[in-house]
Amino acid sequence: MNSKKPLFLVVEDHPEVAANNCDWLKKLESECRCLTAVNSEQAIERLKLERLDLIVVDVLFGNIRGEQSAKEGLGLLRQIFEQYPTLNVLVYSSEYMRLAPLIKWIDSHEGGFAVANKFDLRSVYLERARSALNGELRIPRELRQKLELTDQEVEILRLLCEESLTDQALASRLKLSKRAVQNHVLRLKEKLGVDALDENQSSFKEDIHNSRVALCVRAGQYGLLRS
Repeated sequence: MNSKKPLFLVVEDHPEVAANNCDWLKKLESECRCLTAVNSEQAIERLKLERLDLIVVDVLFGNIRGEQSAKEGLGLLRQIFEQYPTLNVLVYSSEYMRLAPLIKWIDSHEGGFAVANKFDLRSVYLERARSALNGELRIPRELRQKLELTDQEVEILRLLCEESLTDQALASRLKLSKRAVQNHVLRLKEKLGVDALDENQSSFKEDIHNSRVALCVRAGQYGLLRS
């Protein structure tokens, strides 16, 4: 995050819920501006006018018959994937499995993408919002199992596991930024089900080493490395 005040948009068809979600985001970034939109049309208008740091979207919206439908929410997300490929996205919904038809777009999205279940504690909401802002992929296991590795991720996995390259060495070899490599490694851990570790722990360096060993073990189990 730079010195500019972060700008968030919460898309939610219940205004009081949207306001509450904004209040919680201010616990994450006290200086943020948080806007709200009650439908996809308002959200797209905001996207045209403002450069957002994060958009929070529910999957379900009420329709004219008073029923809850995923059509509008999924349509908004697809439009974001197509037109705003680097936008950080948090889906906050109890119906997150409705995202399954968009899994290829989620997989290739360049910005952060995270999912928080409305039934989880608010601390999870804030954790997932932070993950999205950091450009990470954080989604439930049921969705994660539908993801496929990109060619670049397979190459990073091979270099990491077979040549034991550091982040900086990987960045130099692949002509990427160190930050881009770190995000790829985080996505690999997410896709292969290697749990993220707490960077605030005193044994952080040891934990990073162990998590990458676990990543390579999992890759071997899945047959992703050369025999």
